[in-house]
Amino acid sequence: MKIKISKELISDILIAAAIFIGGLILLLMIVDAMVMPIFTRQESEVEIPNVVDLSLQAAEARLREADLKFMIGSEEYDSKRPKGTIILQIPGGGSKVKSGRKVILTISKGSASAIVPELEGFTLREARMMLEREGLVPGEIIWHTDLDLPDGVIINSMPAAGTVMRLNADVQLIVNRIETEMMIRVPNFVGLDLDKARSLAQDNFLLVAGINYSVNDDLLPETIMSQSVSPGREVKKWSTIEFTVSATE
Repeated sequence: MKIKISKELISDILIAAAIFIGGLILLLMIVDAMVMPIFTRQESEVEIPNVVDLSLQAAEARLREADLKFMIGSEEYDSKRPKGTIILQIPGGGSKVKSGRKVILTISKGSASAIVPELEGFTLREARMMLEREGLVPGEIIWHTDLDLPDGVIINSMPAAGTVMRLNADVQLIVNRIETEMMIRVPNFVGLDLDKARSLAQDNFLLVAGINYSVNDDLLPETIMSQSVSPGREVKKWSTIEFTVSATE
């Protein structure tokens, strides 16, 4: 028995098939255009961790774990964050970016002010190191004699301990000096810059009594050219010494 299929039925089937295939193609195009990029983007994007308040070393480790790079954009004073910690990051924590993206960090330089440390009882050398560690500069030395205190120790400072000052400010030191028969050997100061020579003299209980300048274009300015007491000579503690220092015209 033969089944006759009309031309109209065949036409309807073809139209339905075409509509189905067209709809399927359209659906695939929508998936390709809208859905697939979401999955692709999710695979290539990472979330930036928050590294503010972390040390630079800890921040670097955290960013590398997230497959991100970093660069230091600037350093700023910040009284609320210790030196070396992260103040700001761009982009911020929680942002989503492509892996390998560079995060710009701002690093704290610490407070723009410094506090005078307690220096009483320390030697001049110790006091100088303590001041420099706090970002302060040893200033004028004022000599005083107190027989009840050890020779060469700090009696007080001006300003006093606990005073808040700007960075790199000078702090005057009051130092105990007792006349003694103790002998010390004079070091060689020639070739040192003036600041280092002053510090070395203080460390060896010598008093810089005078500085004479002489033009010398072969040396850097304020380089010690000669000293009034020969190196290696033994003199009494707290003896004076003078320097001849290079200068430019």
